[in-house]
Amino acid sequence: MKKGLCLLLSLLLCCGTALFAAAEDSTYTKPLRVISFNVDGLPIPAALSSTKRPAGTATRLIAQQINAAGCDILCAQEDFNYHAVLARTLEMDYRTVTSGPAVVGDGLNIFSKYPIYNVQREAWNTAYGIFDCGSDELTPKGILCCTVEIDPGVYIDVYTLHADAWEDDDSMLAKAAQFDQLLDLINTYSGTDRAILLTGDFNTNYAVFREGYKAGRYNVDLCQKLLDNFIANGFKDAWIEANNGGNFDFTYSEMYARYGCDYPRTWDSLDHIFYRDGAGVTLALEDAFYDNMDCDAITWPGYLSDHAALRTLFTCTIDKTKTVAPQTQIKERLNLFRHLWNAAASISKTLWTVLVHLPDLVHNGIGWIK
Repeated sequence: MKKGLCLLLSLLLCCGTALFAAAEDSTYTKPLRVISFNVDGLPIPAALSSTKRPAGTATRLIAQQINAAGCDILCAQEDFNYHAVLARTLEMDYRTVTSGPAVVGDGLNIFSKYPIYNVQREAWNTAYGIFDCGSDELTPKGILCCTVEIDPGVYIDVYTLHADAWEDDDSMLAKAAQFDQLLDLINTYSGTDRAILLTGDFNTNYAVFREGYKAGRYNVDLCQKLLDNFIANGFKDAWIEANNGGNFDFTYSEMYARYGCDYPRTWDSLDHIFYRDGAGVTLALEDAFYDNMDCDAITWPGYLSDHAALRTLFTCTIDKTKTVAPQTQIKERLNLFRHLWNAAASISKTLWTVLVHLPDLVHNGIGWIK
């Protein structure tokens, strides 16, 4: 009887140990380095560029600096005419298929050390500006989303976007509509239970836009819009979390006193990375900062881009018992016919828009030159 009881207890102990070990093995961590960067890929001569940079050389140096940073996922905006340079130089095996150069493409691409699936692009339904206010109606900006398999059987959804540029009343209303469109896409593409990285050039920050709205300079509180659409839906802003304890209630003067400079390139800038846990993936933020990616090879009196890169480091805690694969895992391939058709449609739309508004051009001139 005693021998039988001892044997039973031994078996139960062994089973419990095995189950505990299996549970431990199903949960593990891995680092993930993510960069969002408006790479300023427009074909503008150095003499006319705000950064005084030769664009091709600058793009190659950008890629080299991103490689040196150990980046796992790069979310690029304004990746237009120098995409081939960027793709050739980056040490990443996977990338989205470019939608084309300026006027034709949206400038959005994602580069990754991990497989990319289910790529989807969506142009903004609302934009503003033809011959002024950033000329956003002449550029097919929008959203790019995809699913990245960061480890075998482990998936996160990655978004990048480029919002309207200027701060006039109509551009502000357009940006508000774009952030609503982005939230709708998130709900459709990802739902509420998937881990997400939401990156891009939002052309919106917190301090400037909040104080501008309170002072009556802006007709829309875009700071509150970001909070309502994304923070209220489970996202966190990486820079705010890492540098201000998750507190959005700060003033421009407080940040200026802390950093000793204006906001672009240093604090609370226009570029953001929001993140959210889900489907067995927990994203613990370790660091987030704006980086000019300066290097000794810069031979001109400016920067590599007119934006700083936003660099982040996450520790991903993965529970393989809770990870969920997407229903489809479609690898993107270049469809030349569709690519040419989209290019022709984009050029035609731009030309038609310009022709329709030629009287405005004759009467008012080009706003961004004036």
